[in-house]
Amino acid sequence: MNQSDKDMTSEDEQMVKEMVIKLRNWAADQPHLVNPRLDDRFLLRFLYHRKFNLDDSQLLLEKYVKARTKFPHCFQVLDIETPGVLDLLSNGYVFPLPETDQHGRVVIFGIAGINDPKRHKPTDSFRAYMSTFEVLLDDENAQKHGFSYIFDQTDFRISHFTSVGLRDLQRLISAGEKAMPISHRQIHWYNMPRYLLFIYELFKNILSKKIQERMVVHWNLESLHSHFPRKILPKEYGGERSVKELAGRWVEILRQKREHLLSLDKMQYDESKKPTQTSDDNGSYGIMKYMGRLAGLDIL
Repeated sequence: MNQSDKDMTSEDEQMVKEMVIKLRNWAADQPHLVNPRLDDRFLLRFLYHRKFNLDDSQLLLEKYVKARTKFPHCFQVLDIETPGVLDLLSNGYVFPLPETDQHGRVVIFGIAGINDPKRHKPTDSFRAYMSTFEVLLDDENAQKHGFSYIFDQTDFRISHFTSVGLRDLQRLISAGEKAMPISHRQIHWYNMPRYLLFIYELFKNILSKKIQERMVVHWNLESLHSHFPRKILPKEYGGERSVKELAGRWVEILRQKREHLLSLDKMQYDESKKPTQTSDDNGSYGIMKYMGRLAGLDIL
């Protein structure tokens, strides 16, 4: 238990319960949010990400369901038994490390070279990551502290980039960053081929300024070890357990969650059923939307 958990008072706990109930009641009353998840673990991810601001949490939840509906090739059919997805995950394309970093954050490890554009579809890659995110986000520690990332780019090739396409990549990154209740705390790129640095710069410019400032490039293991305890890393990077072992562990966890992940497809966003908001509807949400219009902002 970290210090913030220890310092939570009974009043704080009561506030959390009340906010969950308010968000649940709101979501259940929205006709355009079809079959939304209403359990505590799901709703808390939005509240933590928006620091328990109810209006902001509602907006984020709405954007999340909308993104799932708009980009089904990324957010839906999160099936571990899909051959391409299973192959990627079994070989270590993306998996969480069993232990958190020194800040208490879950560390997501990714190895780009596992992806073979000749064998794997872009949807396999997207769904491998989204399956990982969806399961991890049900953990309250991840909701509170966010994620750190380590991406091994040793075997990254231009074909990895071109197989997706810049326009689609930009849309997906924008949707993911704005619609997913994920706190990206630190992003570490390891051993990126120097001739591909221009792609790194291009990719970085797609991201928000805040995310850009949290990105670090490492050219050797010593540099990586200065940010992460060696013992938590895979054996190939100075730790104790192999990539294959850690990846296999994660595959088994995802198999246990298979039915749950597939059930998420029941959630849909139906634009035709969305009620018209006014300044009197939903309290400050209507006021915020009105002010956004005055400022020329398109608020969802």
